[in-house]
Amino acid sequence: MSAADGDSVKTRRENSPRRFETLPHEQQIKPRVSERPNYIDKTEKPGPVLSHTHSSTVAQAKPQVGLGGWWERAISDPAIVFAFNLFWTHRLLLFALGAFLAILVPINPPLGDDLLRDVNPYFWGPGFFLFAPWQRWDTNWYIHIAQLGYQVGDGTTNFPPLYPFLLGTLGRLLLGQYMLASLVLSGLAYIVALVYLYKLTAKLFNQQLAGRTLIFLASFPTAFFLLGGYTESLYLALAVTSFYYAEEHRWGWVAVLSGLAAITRLQGVVLVVPLGWMYLEQHGFKWRKLLKLQSLALFAAPVAFGLYMAYVYWVMEDANFGNHLAVIWHIKFVMPWQSLWDGTLGMFNRNFIQNMLYNTLDLAMLVLFICLTIGWAQKKLPAAYWIYNAVSILVYLTREGTDDLLWMSMTRYLLVLFPAFILLAQSAPRWVLRFSISLQAIWATLFIFWMWAG
Repeated sequence: MSAADGDSVKTRRENSPRRFETLPHEQQIKPRVSERPNYIDKTEKPGPVLSHTHSSTVAQAKPQVGLGGWWERAISDPAIVFAFNLFWTHRLLLFALGAFLAILVPINPPLGDDLLRDVNPYFWGPGFFLFAPWQRWDTNWYIHIAQLGYQVGDGTTNFPPLYPFLLGTLGRLLLGQYMLASLVLSGLAYIVALVYLYKLTAKLFNQQLAGRTLIFLASFPTAFFLLGGYTESLYLALAVTSFYYAEEHRWGWVAVLSGLAAITRLQGVVLVVPLGWMYLEQHGFKWRKLLKLQSLALFAAPVAFGLYMAYVYWVMEDANFGNHLAVIWHIKFVMPWQSLWDGTLGMFNRNFIQNMLYNTLDLAMLVLFICLTIGWAQKKLPAAYWIYNAVSILVYLTREGTDDLLWMSMTRYLLVLFPAFILLAQSAPRWVLRFSISLQAIWATLFIFWMWAG
Protein backbone atom coordinates (compact mmCIF):
# COMPACT_ATOMS: atom_id res chain seq x y z
CA MET A 1 0.00 0.00 0.00
CA SER A 2 1.33 3.41 -0.93
CA ALA A 3 1.96 6.24 1.52
CA ALA A 4 -0.96 8.17 0.02
CA ASP A 5 -3.27 5.24 0.63
CA GLY A 6 -2.02 4.94 4.21
CA ASP A 7 -2.68 8.64 4.85
CA SER A 8 -6.19 8.24 3.41
CA VAL A 9 -6.99 5.31 5.71
CA LYS A 10 -5.62 7.20 8.72
CA THR A 11 -7.73 10.24 7.86
CA ARG A 12 -10.89 8.15 7.57
CA ARG A 13 -10.21 6.55 10.95
CA GLU A 14 -9.68 9.90 12.65
CA ASN A 15 -12.80 11.45 11.14
CA SER A 16 -15.10 8.46 11.65
CA PRO A 17 -17.96 9.19 14.13
CA ARG A 18 -17.81 7.64 17.54
CA ARG A 19 -20.78 7.29 19.79
CA PHE A 20 -18.88 7.87 22.99
CA GLU A 21 -15.82 9.86 23.91
CA THR A 22 -13.42 9.04 26.73
CA LEU A 23 -14.62 10.51 29.98
CA PRO A 24 -12.10 12.41 32.12
CA HIS A 25 -12.90 10.51 35.29
CA GLU A 26 -11.03 8.11 37.51
CA GLN A 27 -13.66 5.45 36.92
CA GLN A 28 -14.39 5.89 33.28
CA ILE A 29 -17.52 4.47 31.70
CA LYS A 30 -16.29 2.08 29.03
CA PRO A 31 -18.80 1.41 26.28
CA ARG A 32 -18.87 -1.79 24.35
CA VAL A 33 -16.65 -2.10 21.31
CA SER A 34 -19.05 -3.85 18.96
CA GLU A 35 -21.93 -2.08 17.23
CA ARG A 36 -24.65 -3.99 19.10
CA PRO A 37 -22.86 -5.40 22.16
CA ASN A 38 -24.20 -8.04 24.47
CA TYR A 39 -25.11 -6.65 27.88
CA ILE A 40 -23.60 -9.65 29.70
CA ASP A 41 -19.88 -9.46 30.27
CA LYS A 42 -18.71 -12.60 32.01
CA THR A 43 -15.36 -11.06 32.98
CA GLU A 44 -16.64 -8.09 34.97
CA LYS A 45 -17.09 -7.97 38.70
CA PRO A 46 -20.52 -7.35 40.20
CA GLY A 47 -21.67 -4.07 41.70
CA PRO A 48 -20.32 -2.91 45.04
CA VAL A 49 -23.34 -3.45 47.31
CA LEU A 50 -25.59 -6.29 46.19
CA SER A 51 -23.83 -9.23 44.58
CA HIS A 52 -25.18 -11.13 41.61
CA THR A 53 -23.87 -14.55 40.76
CA HIS A 54 -22.32 -15.32 37.48
CA SER A 55 -19.37 -17.58 36.75
CA SER A 56 -16.27 -16.60 34.85
CA THR A 57 -16.45 -19.88 32.99
CA VAL A 58 -19.54 -20.95 31.13
CA ALA A 59 -20.23 -24.63 30.77
CA GLN A 60 -20.89 -25.65 27.21
CA ALA A 61 -24.07 -27.54 28.07
CA LYS A 62 -26.86 -28.39 25.71
CA PRO A 63 -29.58 -25.75 26.09
CA GLN A 64 -32.66 -26.95 27.95
CA VAL A 65 -36.21 -26.38 26.80
CA GLY A 66 -39.45 -25.97 28.72
CA LEU A 67 -39.91 -24.64 32.24
CA GLY A 68 -36.62 -26.07 33.48
CA GLY A 69 -34.67 -24.35 30.74
CA TRP A 70 -36.44 -21.05 31.39
CA TRP A 71 -35.61 -21.27 35.09
CA GLU A 72 -31.95 -22.05 34.38
CA ARG A 73 -31.67 -19.05 32.09
CA ALA A 74 -33.40 -16.81 34.64
CA ILE A 75 -31.15 -17.69 37.58
CA SER A 76 -28.05 -17.34 35.41
CA ASP A 77 -29.06 -13.89 34.11
CA PRO A 78 -27.25 -11.25 36.23
CA ALA A 79 -29.91 -8.64 35.44
CA ILE A 80 -32.72 -10.80 36.85
CA VAL A 81 -30.76 -11.97 39.88
CA PHE A 82 -29.61 -8.48 40.80
CA ALA A 83 -33.07 -6.98 40.25
CA PHE A 84 -34.80 -9.62 42.40
CA ASN A 85 -32.29 -9.21 45.23
CA LEU A 86 -32.76 -5.46 45.21
CA PHE A 87 -36.54 -5.67 44.89
CA TRP A 88 -37.02 -7.99 47.85
CA THR A 89 -34.59 -5.99 50.01
CA HIS A 90 -36.49 -2.80 49.23
CA ARG A 91 -39.92 -4.43 49.61
CA LEU A 92 -39.20 -6.09 52.96
CA LEU A 93 -37.65 -2.94 54.45
CA LEU A 94 -40.72 -0.89 53.54
CA PHE A 95 -43.06 -3.57 54.85
CA ALA A 96 -41.11 -3.55 58.12
CA LEU A 97 -41.34 0.24 58.37
CA GLY A 98 -45.08 0.24 57.70
CA ALA A 99 -45.76 -2.61 60.13
CA PHE A 100 -43.78 -0.85 62.87
CA LEU A 101 -45.73 2.40 62.45
CA ALA A 102 -49.17 0.87 61.74
CA ILE A 103 -50.46 0.98 65.32
CA LEU A 104 -49.44 4.64 65.67
CA VAL A 105 -51.28 5.88 62.57
CA PRO A 106 -54.95 6.91 62.63
CA ILE A 107 -57.11 4.80 60.34
CA ASN A 108 -59.09 7.77 59.07
CA PRO A 109 -57.04 10.60 57.55
CA PRO A 110 -56.59 13.62 59.87
CA LEU A 111 -57.39 15.97 56.96
CA GLY A 112 -60.83 14.47 56.44
CA ASP A 113 -62.50 11.34 55.11
CA ASP A 114 -62.67 12.85 51.63
CA LEU A 115 -59.13 11.58 51.13
CA LEU A 116 -60.44 8.01 51.31
CA ARG A 117 -62.38 8.49 48.02
CA ASP A 118 -65.06 6.01 49.15
CA VAL A 119 -62.43 3.31 49.64
CA ASN A 120 -62.65 1.11 52.74
CA PRO A 121 -59.65 1.89 54.99
CA TYR A 122 -60.12 -1.07 57.34
CA PHE A 123 -57.92 -4.16 57.19
CA TRP A 124 -57.80 -7.21 59.43
CA GLY A 125 -54.98 -9.52 60.44
CA PRO A 126 -51.74 -9.17 58.48
CA GLY A 127 -53.37 -6.69 56.09
CA PHE A 128 -53.52 -4.11 58.90
CA PHE A 129 -49.72 -4.14 59.13
CA LEU A 130 -48.77 -4.78 55.49
CA PHE A 131 -51.41 -2.97 53.41
CA ALA A 132 -53.14 -0.29 55.48
CA PRO A 133 -50.04 1.95 55.95
CA TRP A 134 -49.65 2.31 52.17
CA GLN A 135 -53.27 3.08 51.23
CA ARG A 136 -52.77 6.82 50.95
CA TRP A 137 -53.50 9.78 48.68
CA ASP A 138 -53.52 8.87 44.94
CA THR A 139 -53.72 5.17 45.74
CA ASN A 140 -57.30 5.71 46.91
CA TRP A 141 -58.07 7.52 43.65
CA TYR A 142 -56.80 4.60 41.59
CA ILE A 143 -58.76 2.08 43.67
CA HIS A 144 -61.86 4.28 43.39
CA ILE A 145 -61.55 4.35 39.58
CA ALA A 146 -60.81 0.60 39.44
CA GLN A 147 -64.00 -0.12 41.38
CA LEU A 148 -66.41 2.53 40.09
CA GLY A 149 -64.92 3.79 36.82
CA TYR A 150 -64.61 7.38 35.60
CA GLN A 151 -67.15 10.02 36.55
CA VAL A 152 -67.60 13.41 34.90
CA GLY A 153 -66.68 16.37 37.08
CA ASP A 154 -64.97 14.61 39.99
CA GLY A 155 -61.42 14.81 38.66
CA THR A 156 -61.04 11.10 37.94
CA THR A 157 -60.50 11.69 34.22
CA ASN A 158 -57.19 13.39 35.04
CA PHE A 159 -55.85 9.92 35.83
CA PRO A 160 -54.93 8.07 32.60
CA PRO A 161 -56.63 4.69 32.17
CA LEU A 162 -53.96 1.98 31.96
CA TYR A 163 -53.07 1.65 35.65
CA PRO A 164 -56.71 1.75 36.91
CA PHE A 165 -57.70 -0.78 34.22
CA LEU A 166 -54.95 -3.22 35.22
CA LEU A 167 -55.69 -2.61 38.89
CA GLY A 168 -59.40 -3.29 38.41
CA THR A 169 -58.72 -6.49 36.48
CA LEU A 170 -56.23 -7.82 39.02
CA GLY A 171 -58.37 -6.70 41.96
CA ARG A 172 -61.34 -8.72 40.70
CA LEU A 173 -59.12 -11.75 40.18
CA LEU A 174 -58.02 -11.36 43.82
CA LEU A 175 -61.65 -11.35 44.97
CA GLY A 176 -61.88 -7.62 45.63
CA GLN A 177 -58.52 -7.16 47.37
CA TYR A 178 -57.67 -3.97 45.49
CA MET A 179 -54.95 -2.72 47.82
CA LEU A 180 -53.16 -6.05 47.53
CA ALA A 181 -53.63 -5.85 43.76
CA SER A 182 -52.05 -2.38 43.66
CA LEU A 183 -48.96 -3.59 45.53
CA VAL A 184 -48.66 -6.68 43.30
CA LEU A 185 -49.10 -4.64 40.12
CA SER A 186 -46.57 -1.99 41.12
CA GLY A 187 -44.16 -4.63 42.41
CA LEU A 188 -44.20 -6.56 39.13
CA ALA A 189 -43.70 -3.34 37.17
CA TYR A 190 -40.82 -2.38 39.48
CA ILE A 191 -39.08 -5.70 38.82
CA VAL A 192 -39.45 -5.23 35.05
CA ALA A 193 -38.08 -1.70 35.33
CA LEU A 194 -35.07 -2.89 37.34
CA VAL A 195 -34.28 -5.79 34.99
CA TYR A 196 -34.44 -3.69 31.83
CA LEU A 197 -32.64 -0.72 33.34
CA TYR A 198 -29.83 -3.10 34.28
CA LYS A 199 -29.78 -4.54 30.77
CA LEU A 200 -29.90 -1.14 29.11
CA THR A 201 -27.10 0.31 31.25
CA ALA A 202 -24.95 -2.80 30.82
CA LYS A 203 -25.56 -2.68 27.07
CA LEU A 204 -24.45 0.94 26.83
CA PHE A 205 -21.68 0.78 29.43
CA ASN A 206 -20.93 -2.18 31.74
CA GLN A 207 -22.44 -4.40 34.42
CA GLN A 208 -20.75 -2.73 37.36
CA LEU A 209 -22.31 0.60 36.44
CA ALA A 210 -25.65 -1.15 35.85
CA GLY A 211 -25.69 -2.48 39.42
CA ARG A 212 -24.82 0.92 40.89
CA THR A 213 -27.54 2.57 38.79
CA LEU A 214 -30.22 0.31 40.25
CA ILE A 215 -28.99 0.99 43.77
CA PHE A 216 -29.11 4.75 43.26
CA LEU A 217 -32.62 4.47 41.84
CA ALA A 218 -33.88 2.36 44.76
CA SER A 219 -32.24 4.75 47.25
CA PHE A 220 -33.83 7.93 45.89
CA PRO A 221 -35.92 9.79 48.54
CA THR A 222 -39.23 9.07 46.81
CA ALA A 223 -38.39 5.57 45.53
CA PHE A 224 -40.92 4.04 47.94
CA PHE A 225 -43.58 5.18 45.44
CA LEU A 226 -42.23 2.53 43.05
CA LEU A 227 -43.59 -0.11 45.42
CA GLY A 228 -46.87 1.62 46.31
CA GLY A 229 -50.18 2.00 44.54
CA TYR A 230 -48.89 4.66 42.16
CA THR A 231 -48.09 4.74 38.45
CA GLU A 232 -44.36 5.48 38.82
CA SER A 233 -43.14 1.89 38.52
CA LEU A 234 -45.40 1.08 35.56
CA TYR A 235 -44.41 4.22 33.68
CA LEU A 236 -40.72 3.67 34.43
CA ALA A 237 -40.93 0.07 33.20
CA LEU A 238 -42.60 1.15 29.94
CA ALA A 239 -40.17 4.03 29.36
CA VAL A 240 -37.04 1.94 30.01
CA THR A 241 -38.23 -0.97 27.86
CA SER A 242 -39.08 1.48 25.06
CA PHE A 243 -35.48 2.70 25.06
CA TYR A 244 -34.09 -0.82 25.35
CA TYR A 245 -35.99 -2.11 22.32
CA ALA A 246 -35.19 1.07 20.40
CA GLU A 247 -31.50 0.27 20.96
CA GLU A 248 -32.27 -3.21 19.60
CA HIS A 249 -33.97 -1.69 16.50
CA ARG A 250 -37.19 -3.51 17.42
CA TRP A 251 -39.58 -0.70 16.63
CA GLY A 252 -42.72 -2.80 16.77
CA TRP A 253 -42.18 -3.27 20.49
CA VAL A 254 -41.30 0.41 20.83
CA ALA A 255 -44.70 1.34 19.38
CA VAL A 256 -46.60 -0.85 21.84
CA LEU A 257 -44.59 0.18 24.91
CA SER A 258 -44.45 3.92 24.24
CA GLY A 259 -48.17 3.95 23.43
CA LEU A 260 -48.94 2.27 26.76
CA ALA A 261 -46.66 4.75 28.54
CA ALA A 262 -48.72 7.66 27.16
CA ILE A 263 -51.90 6.26 28.75
CA THR A 264 -50.11 5.55 32.02
CA ARG A 265 -48.82 9.08 32.56
CA LEU A 266 -49.83 11.91 30.24
CA GLN A 267 -46.24 13.16 29.99
CA GLY A 268 -45.50 9.88 28.22
CA VAL A 269 -46.44 11.68 25.02
CA VAL A 270 -42.99 13.34 25.02
CA LEU A 271 -41.34 9.95 24.40
CA VAL A 272 -41.82 10.71 20.72
CA VAL A 273 -38.95 13.24 20.94
CA PRO A 274 -36.06 11.09 22.28
CA LEU A 275 -37.25 7.97 20.44
CA GLY A 276 -37.53 10.00 17.24
CA TRP A 277 -33.94 11.15 17.73
CA MET A 278 -32.80 7.54 18.20
CA TYR A 279 -34.61 6.47 15.04
CA LEU A 280 -33.02 9.22 12.96
CA GLU A 281 -29.61 8.55 14.50
CA GLN A 282 -29.85 4.87 13.57
CA HIS A 283 -30.66 5.89 9.97
CA GLY A 284 -27.91 8.48 9.63
CA PHE A 285 -30.35 11.41 10.03
CA LYS A 286 -31.80 10.72 6.60
CA TRP A 287 -35.25 12.28 6.79
CA ARG A 288 -36.47 10.07 3.95
CA LYS A 289 -36.41 7.18 6.41
CA LEU A 290 -39.38 8.75 8.18
CA LEU A 291 -41.45 7.60 5.20
CA LYS A 292 -40.78 3.95 6.06
CA LEU A 293 -43.54 1.91 7.68
CA GLN A 294 -41.24 1.28 10.65
CA SER A 295 -41.28 5.00 11.54
CA LEU A 296 -44.96 4.80 12.46
CA ALA A 297 -43.79 3.44 15.82
CA LEU A 298 -42.70 6.96 16.72
CA PHE A 299 -46.27 8.23 16.68
CA ALA A 300 -47.73 5.57 18.98
CA ALA A 301 -47.39 7.74 22.10
CA PRO A 302 -49.11 10.88 20.74
CA VAL A 303 -51.82 8.76 19.05
CA ALA A 304 -52.58 6.91 22.30
CA PHE A 305 -52.64 10.20 24.18
CA GLY A 306 -54.95 11.73 21.57
CA LEU A 307 -57.35 8.78 21.69
CA TYR A 308 -57.69 9.07 25.45
CA MET A 309 -58.32 12.82 25.29
CA ALA A 310 -60.89 12.26 22.53
CA TYR A 311 -62.64 9.71 24.73
CA VAL A 312 -62.75 12.18 27.64
CA TYR A 313 -64.02 15.12 25.61
CA TRP A 314 -66.37 13.49 23.12
CA VAL A 315 -67.47 10.19 24.63
CA MET A 316 -67.64 11.18 28.30
CA GLU A 317 -68.35 14.82 27.38
CA ASP A 318 -66.03 16.06 30.10
CA ALA A 319 -65.14 19.45 28.65
CA ASN A 320 -63.68 20.70 31.95
CA PHE A 321 -60.68 18.36 31.91
CA GLY A 322 -58.24 21.26 32.26
CA ASN A 323 -60.39 23.09 34.81
CA HIS A 324 -60.29 20.06 37.14
CA LEU A 325 -56.56 20.61 37.59
CA ALA A 326 -57.14 24.09 39.00
CA VAL A 327 -60.30 23.42 41.05
CA ILE A 328 -59.63 19.91 42.39
CA TRP A 329 -55.85 19.54 42.18
CA HIS A 330 -54.87 23.21 42.74
CA ILE A 331 -52.59 23.21 39.71
CA LYS A 332 -52.36 25.67 36.82
CA PHE A 333 -50.51 25.52 33.52
CA VAL A 334 -47.73 28.07 32.98
CA MET A 335 -44.60 28.37 30.87
CA PRO A 336 -41.65 26.39 32.31
CA TRP A 337 -39.54 29.46 33.09
CA GLN A 338 -42.46 31.10 34.90
CA SER A 339 -42.92 28.04 37.10
CA LEU A 340 -39.22 28.01 37.94
CA TRP A 341 -39.17 31.75 38.67
CA ASP A 342 -42.41 31.83 40.69
CA GLY A 343 -41.38 28.82 42.69
CA THR A 344 -37.98 30.28 43.54
CA LEU A 345 -39.58 33.54 44.71
CA GLY A 346 -42.16 31.56 46.67
CA MET A 347 -39.36 30.07 48.76
CA PHE A 348 -39.05 33.51 50.40
CA ASN A 349 -42.78 33.94 51.02
CA ARG A 350 -43.63 33.65 54.72
CA ASN A 351 -47.12 32.40 53.87
CA PHE A 352 -45.57 29.20 52.46
CA ILE A 353 -43.50 28.43 55.53
CA GLN A 354 -45.61 25.42 56.59
CA ASN A 355 -44.58 23.49 53.48
CA MET A 356 -41.02 24.83 53.30
CA LEU A 357 -39.56 21.34 53.85
CA TYR A 358 -41.34 19.87 50.83
CA ASN A 359 -40.65 22.88 48.62
CA THR A 360 -36.97 22.86 49.56
CA LEU A 361 -36.57 19.20 48.61
CA ASP A 362 -38.47 19.75 45.36
CA LEU A 363 -36.24 22.70 44.43
CA ALA A 364 -33.03 20.85 45.40
CA MET A 365 -33.97 17.77 43.37
CA LEU A 366 -35.08 19.88 40.42
CA VAL A 367 -31.77 21.75 40.33
CA LEU A 368 -29.86 18.46 40.71
CA PHE A 369 -31.65 16.82 37.78
CA ILE A 370 -31.22 19.88 35.59
CA CYS A 371 -27.48 19.80 36.34
CA LEU A 372 -27.32 16.06 35.65
CA THR A 373 -29.08 16.58 32.32
CA ILE A 374 -26.58 19.28 31.36
CA GLY A 375 -23.71 17.10 32.58
CA TRP A 376 -24.93 14.18 30.45
CA ALA A 377 -24.93 16.39 27.36
CA GLN A 378 -21.46 17.79 28.12
CA LYS A 379 -20.00 14.29 28.49
CA LYS A 380 -21.26 13.58 24.95
CA LEU A 381 -23.14 10.47 26.05
CA PRO A 382 -26.06 9.19 23.92
CA ALA A 383 -28.12 12.26 23.06
CA ALA A 384 -31.54 10.59 23.20
CA TYR A 385 -31.20 10.06 26.94
CA TRP A 386 -30.51 13.63 27.95
CA ILE A 387 -33.22 14.72 25.50
CA TYR A 388 -35.64 12.47 27.41
CA ASN A 389 -34.62 14.12 30.67
CA ALA A 390 -34.83 17.62 29.23
CA VAL A 391 -38.28 17.36 27.62
CA SER A 392 -39.68 15.59 30.69
CA ILE A 393 -38.44 18.34 33.01
CA LEU A 394 -39.95 20.97 30.72
CA VAL A 395 -43.31 19.19 30.91
CA TYR A 396 -43.10 19.01 34.71
CA LEU A 397 -42.35 22.73 34.89
CA THR A 398 -45.54 23.58 33.02
CA ARG A 399 -47.42 22.67 36.21
CA GLU A 400 -47.42 25.17 39.06
CA GLY A 401 -49.16 24.75 42.39
CA THR A 402 -51.79 27.37 43.19
CA ASP A 403 -51.41 26.84 46.96
CA ASP A 404 -48.29 26.67 49.12
CA LEU A 405 -46.95 23.53 47.39
CA LEU A 406 -44.94 25.31 44.69
CA TRP A 407 -43.93 22.34 42.53
CA MET A 408 -46.63 19.76 43.11
CA SER A 409 -45.04 16.28 43.44
CA MET A 410 -41.86 17.31 41.60
CA THR A 411 -39.54 14.97 43.53
CA ARG A 412 -41.83 12.03 42.76
CA TYR A 413 -42.07 12.91 39.06
CA LEU A 414 -38.27 13.10 38.73
CA LEU A 415 -38.07 9.47 39.86
CA VAL A 416 -38.72 8.16 36.32
CA LEU A 417 -35.82 10.09 34.72
CA PHE A 418 -33.56 7.06 34.71
CA PRO A 419 -30.61 8.57 32.75
CA ALA A 420 -29.92 10.81 35.75
CA PHE A 421 -29.37 7.75 37.94
CA ILE A 422 -26.89 6.34 35.43
CA LEU A 423 -24.84 9.51 35.72
CA LEU A 424 -25.19 9.55 39.52
CA ALA A 425 -23.94 5.96 39.62
CA GLN A 426 -20.90 6.98 37.61
CA SER A 427 -19.89 10.03 39.62
CA ALA A 428 -21.59 10.31 43.03
CA PRO A 429 -19.71 9.28 46.21
CA ARG A 430 -21.06 6.68 48.62
CA TRP A 431 -22.21 9.19 51.23
CA VAL A 432 -24.88 10.35 48.75
CA LEU A 433 -26.43 6.88 48.96
CA ARG A 434 -26.53 6.95 52.76
CA PHE A 435 -28.05 10.43 52.79
CA SER A 436 -30.62 9.50 50.16
CA ILE A 437 -31.67 6.33 52.01
CA SER A 438 -32.16 8.36 55.19
CA LEU A 439 -34.36 10.84 53.33
CA GLN A 440 -36.42 8.00 51.89
CA ALA A 441 -37.06 6.61 55.39
CA ILE A 442 -38.21 10.06 56.55
CA TRP A 443 -40.38 10.68 53.50
CA ALA A 444 -41.97 7.23 53.69
CA THR A 445 -42.78 7.86 57.35
CA LEU A 446 -44.45 11.16 56.47
CA PHE A 447 -46.43 9.36 53.78
CA ILE A 448 -47.62 6.69 56.20
CA PHE A 449 -48.81 9.39 58.63
CA TRP A 450 -50.98 10.99 55.93
CA MET A 451 -48.58 13.88 55.40
CA TRP A 452 -47.70 15.18 51.96
CA ALA A 453 -44.64 13.42 50.58
CA GLY A 454 -45.10 13.79 46.84
